[in-house]
Amino acid sequence: MPDVTVKLSDGVREITVEVSNADDALRRAEETAVRLYDVAVAGSPPGQRTGFAGWALSSDSERSPEE
Repeated sequence: MPDVTVKLSDGVREITVEVSNADDALRRAEETAVRLYDVAVAGSPPGQRTGFAGWALSSDSERSPEE
């Protein structure tokens, strides 16, 4: 279970960052969310949804070999 979960959204893009086992978990999660949001905004046309192709650095779900 994460110590901190930070969600950042502008209505089009949403970034969720979870940090565990860190003394400064909130600061690290906030900085990471803002950094990822900046990357998403810079790499996408205005008004279009931005995704990471359904992948995450850490995920509770697994993909089957057929996918």
